[in-house]
Amino acid sequence: MALQLRGTFSPNPRMAPLVDGTVKPEGIEITFESGQAGELHERHLRENAFDVFEFSISHYMLSKLRPGKWEWTALPVFMSKAFMTLNALANVRSGVDSPADLKGKKFGVPDYSMTAALWFRAMLRQLYDCHTSDVAWYIGRTKQHSHASLLGIDEDDLPGNISITWPNKPGVLNELLLSGGIDAAYPAGDEVALDASSPAVKPLFPDGGRAFVEEFVKQTGFAPVNHTVVIQRRVLEKDPWVAESLFEAFERSKQEAYRRDPSAACLFPKQPLEGQADVFGADPFPFGVSANLPMLKMAAEQHVEDGLSPSPVKMDELFWESLRGT
Repeated sequence: MALQLRGTFSPNPRMAPLVDGTVKPEGIEITFESGQAGELHERHLRENAFDVFEFSISHYMLSKLRPGKWEWTALPVFMSKAFMTLNALANVRSGVDSPADLKGKKFGVPDYSMTAALWFRAMLRQLYDCHTSDVAWYIGRTKQHSHASLLGIDEDDLPGNISITWPNKPGVLNELLLSGGIDAAYPAGDEVALDASSPAVKPLFPDGGRAFVEEFVKQTGFAPVNHTVVIQRRVLEKDPWVAESLFEAFERSKQEAYRRDPSAACLFPKQPLEGQADVFGADPFPFGVSANLPMLKMAAEQHVEDGLSPSPVKMDELFWESLRGT
């Protein structure tokens, strides 16, 4: 009889063959639940009720600093990129015409510690020498729903040289952005919504962020990853073979998605597909530790720069033992 697991993932074309049953992990049957990533991640932190699930890389690193509450490990599977910030808007009176103009400005993020915000700060540092302390950060989620709060992070826990303002009020980022109280911000679905139709704002990335990402990839060799796949440690301690079975199934699901629709293998699926592989590679969503080591190390270093970790997390602490050599 197949091992029964409960899983949650947000909609993703590379996951679809696994969710719809076209791809089946050997010896395992997963009952999937779908939803918006932010809401699912909040549930994991509150309820910890699922066996295998997509989760923020930054918040997974934070969970490792709090042993005993979340006994998780991870598979080196990376189905999504940290591109939420490419939907950022700037106030038309802010003097911000590109991300290069953000030094000394006020920027709104749904959650300071979320992976998309972490990578945005890493990209600003890499491309423009704009450090975390060079921008004033405003948080959009209320403390009730903030993943940082659920992980025990408060604004007073961060270094004094980093400016954090946490209004703790629903809809506050949109109010501040439209009034000019902040210079730019990015949304997170309905939870932290911004009114892009207002004449008071304009897209920070008129090209959808393509040039921003291309330059970062050119300099670093990778595109920033948003989520990994987390699994309850108790599952693998009881049945260690599950790690390899799931890892192989996720890879087969991704390859089947590429076969079904070439846009699934593109970082910008709504833009012309021609030429994207030349810039981002034929498989821009590589799995395994070795292919993603530079990316993971930069994320860990940015965690320290942002005041979220005292030192970079060790790579061996992130992934299940049998998959560390992938």
